[in-house]
Amino acid sequence: MAHHSRTGKSKHTGTEHAAFHPICAISDEQIRNGSKRPLAYATASMDDGHKIIHIRLRMNYGKPSLVTCLAGLAKKPGDAQFEYYARLADEGIAKYWSRTITLNGEEWHVRVEPERSAQGMPLTLANPGKPLLGNLSKRSRNPHPFFTGTLYYDENEGPDPDRSYAMTAAHEVGHPLLTHAFGAIWSWGHAGTSSILGKRYDSAPECPAQGEISLMLYYNSNTSCIIDGDSVFKRCIASENDVKTLIHISGRCK
Repeated sequence: MAHHSRTGKSKHTGTEHAAFHPICAISDEQIRNGSKRPLAYATASMDDGHKIIHIRLRMNYGKPSLVTCLAGLAKKPGDAQFEYYARLADEGIAKYWSRTITLNGEEWHVRVEPERSAQGMPLTLANPGKPLLGNLSKRSRNPHPFFTGTLYYDENEGPDPDRSYAMTAAHEVGHPLLTHAFGAIWSWGHAGTSSILGKRYDSAPECPAQGEISLMLYYNSNTSCIIDGDSVFKRCIASENDVKTLIHISGRCK
């Protein structure tokens, strides 16, 4: 469930190898009205006059437990570090999950706003643990609601660790949302582009050279051109179907 920018070689191109999105079986009117089984930590409100959908996504960030730290699976960040990580996570969620969509032939602007709450989605913010433990102590994952996820800040994560962390936060937060809507196999399998353990399939699409890069998919490297990290950060966004899913499963303001 680590973020999707992990790529590898493939002879496939395009996004045709991602599976059919199950939200497509739900009508736009049903999406607008909301699910009968909404998330407890997300609330949507519709501004019909301005065609804006506001979604409040409540987050409950925490530090790794003493047991986790003693086991070498993580290191606890200081208070200032923790607040910095939380702010980066909030910025990533707002940036990558906010977008324009079409409902019933009309264009709507979706604005996702994270807010802190003890009743929010739990997510542990940590520094990497012992290197000898490999991915167990440094690879971000979020299997909520089965277990609480952990988001690692790795200062060695490419030339821009802050942007990488923010994008990874948005990706990992997406897993519980899609799990609630369509189950763990769909969510952890990255819409058919990986195994549920995060092994990218050879049949996964190549990272597109232009246009949107879907936040929740796994991609293989583009064989026709080199795509730099800055391009990925600028073009990555939650797909329209994933954002429609979030709208559908969010509760409604009464």
